[in-house]
Amino acid sequence: MSFIETQRHGNHNYYYLVKNVRTNTSTVKKYRIFLGREMPPPEELRKHLIELEKRSTPRFKTTWLQREMIEKLDDIRASLITAYRKPIEAIPKDFLVRYTYNTNAIEGNRLTLRQTALLLSDRVSPAGARMDDVIEVLNAADAWDHVRQYTGPPDSRFLRKVQYEVTKNTPCRIQGDFRDVEVRISGSSHIPPDASEVPKLLNTLVTEIRTRRKRNHPVELAAYVHNRLVNIHPFTDGNGRTARLIMNWILIRTKFPPVIVEAVEKENYYSQLEKGDKGDHKPFALFLASLLIDQYAVKESRAHSPVFRPG
Repeated sequence: MSFIETQRHGNHNYYYLVKNVRTNTSTVKKYRIFLGREMPPPEELRKHLIELEKRSTPRFKTTWLQREMIEKLDDIRASLITAYRKPIEAIPKDFLVRYTYNTNAIEGNRLTLRQTALLLSDRVSPAGARMDDVIEVLNAADAWDHVRQYTGPPDSRFLRKVQYEVTKNTPCRIQGDFRDVEVRISGSSHIPPDASEVPKLLNTLVTEIRTRRKRNHPVELAAYVHNRLVNIHPFTDGNGRTARLIMNWILIRTKFPPVIVEAVEKENYYSQLEKGDKGDHKPFALFLASLLIDQYAVKESRAHSPVFRPG
């Protein structure tokens, strides 16, 4: 938490914006910005708050994203942290509707955006709608609530629980556990690993998440984990929806806002995933970073809050 520190020298007060950051169990590092002999106006103070937040944020290793893009992403994160008690409070009210519509539409759900909105608000099935489509919408909302509130470790149990929320009450044969058969991905040349390898590969990925999140930039980590989950394809159904939820969980837990992969971007989205299947994770990292920058922007004229631009 940032605070104002006042120091008295001679006949004058000198003001500093200060934030203490614990670097380990016994050490606290103080970051300060000199404000002057008078308190600055609110808009100028907010700019200092954003700068202080950026200074006090640990420097992460970046592999795929350019410096200019990293600076824009870190501006978004710092702005959210300074504007809200909890960055998750910055999520627009219509986020769930648009996220649910798009994540399901990518997988072939036929409900329109309006039908999705009415279903989530009134819990009334649209006339003539397929029951599977309706259930997928309700499941998506439940899965999002679970991911949004989850503060535990990124373990195998968590991954399986998310997939369960996505697929419960559907024809999916295995809900909440890993697949036991070999699978093929329609329209993709990628062949997922044998079912017998899935538990070991997921355990390795969980370990990677825990180690990489201490040193890798959160956006690159979220992109990498999404790629690996889709590549491993651990479930009989719900792999893409689960991967997008886990990607957003990583963003939220690292104080970034969640993103929406829109259905109109489906072809581009799949194209970047294909490159990830071949071991090149940079394209999808760039894709994810671009989504964040396009969907969230801080407008100087409304410096009190970030503005979400619908795609």
